[in-house]
Amino acid sequence: MELSQPDQILKVLEEAASLNRQDSFREGHLLKFPNYGQVIMTGDIHGYGANFQRLRQYADLDRQIHRHVIIHEIIHTNGTNGQPAAPDKPTDEDASSLILFQAAQWKVDYPDQVHFLLGNHDLAQITNREISKGGIPSIAQFNQWITDRFGQDPGEKILRRIDDFLGSVPLAAKCANRIWLSHSLPGPVGMNFFDFSIFHREWTADDLVPKGSVYELVWGRAHQLNQLQELGEFLDVDHFIVGHQGQEQGFDTVDERVIILASDHAMGCFLPIDLNKKYTFRELVERVKFFCDLPE
Repeated sequence: MELSQPDQILKVLEEAASLNRQDSFREGHLLKFPNYGQVIMTGDIHGYGANFQRLRQYADLDRQIHRHVIIHEIIHTNGTNGQPAAPDKPTDEDASSLILFQAAQWKVDYPDQVHFLLGNHDLAQITNREISKGGIPSIAQFNQWITDRFGQDPGEKILRRIDDFLGSVPLAAKCANRIWLSHSLPGPVGMNFFDFSIFHREWTADDLVPKGSVYELVWGRAHQLNQLQELGEFLDVDHFIVGHQGQEQGFDTVDERVIILASDHAMGCFLPIDLNKKYTFRELVERVKFFCDLPE
């Protein structure tokens, strides 16, 4: 269904937010996947529509009833297909908002198979902490496009519903085969402030700003081996699959503990993981797939 009318969009976002909160695999702010089926982990989408459509086709959720898809960091782009516009030439369309509406509808259609994780751009949107992408203030441009496209009053209602939707998504996913999936991980400095109870308790305002645990989780970079070992012990996992850090070649690895995926450009990647199998790190790396290799 094409989502073009404010009432349609408001309804879909509300339904999807409710389904996020009631997700049958959710425990607190974590998704916990069983030891059967498959999960497809993506990198940041950032409005790159071609890869999102390829993901939907590859997932084939009608026939693959035990397959899960994880989507994160959809919003904020400066072009119609994830390509940045020049700062002095605002884009006519914000593709990331359109993909967000489509992804919400996908959740409504497949509530037990489509899942979201919180990203740093999501958190910035919720807390109205401006963030620059391609030299353009992402939140201001995103908000402006919504109100220009739908009108001031309907646009403001949609923005409030977007905030509620983004606030409904969990922080991370943990697989029975000891693989952790999240937008990012706290960095070495952020570990000094990180409270692991955020995965199970209600958040406070302090969790959402610098030195807060939600903030440090979704913004963390420059991960180091000793810190990754500490995280692995606390979280009881072996491998981490994340996004957040741009990868021109589609993906990268850190110390044979982390795979970083990007899905927001022509070399974008994703990673299908069979939940009934224990993987070595090298085996996981070999399973990374490029969207551009999929059939049109």
